Amino acid sequence: MFDVRKVANAVLDRSDVRGYAITNMALNKLVYFTHGWHLALYDQPLVDSRFEAWQYGPVHPQLYKQFKAFGDRPIEGRALRVDLATGDNVPVGYEFNAKVSAHIEKIVDFYGEMSAARLSTLSHEPGAPWDLVWSAAGSTPGMVLQDTITSEYYKSKLKRPT
Repeated sequence: MFDVRKVANAVLDRSDVRGYAITNMALNKLVYFTHGWHLALYDQPLVDSRFEAWQYGPVHPQLYKQFKAFGDRPIEGRALRVDLATGDNVPVGYEFNAKVSAHIEKIVDFYGEMSAARLSTLSHEPGAPWDLVWSAAGSTPGMVLQDTITSEYYKSKLKRPT
């Protein structure tokens, strides 16, 4: 499992390569989809922390806070951490094995060109983890999207005929 900021920075870097302008809302959905498909395909979580059900879909609070200054504009920076030696904020680096790198690239290549609104709509599909948690909680933001529910949902999508 990886720090969500590492995955976010990899998603942002791949988006830059592909020419996609990614907003905070879109980034949260892209990282969530990357995590969800990783759960389904490899039976392992990709990130080491939890996503929550917010009004416009899955959100990782740490990512939201890191990038909220961009509002609905494309993100021009990277997730940061404090360098303990200097006290400076520095970009969170990442290094993944070939399988994880390929997975992130595949998800960004598939979903990355979609608008934030479209990604939000996809996350709201009936029966999707966000829909199940949001409906059960009576539209209360901040409910955790459990990996078990996310894994089951994405695994069920793998079994659907095309």
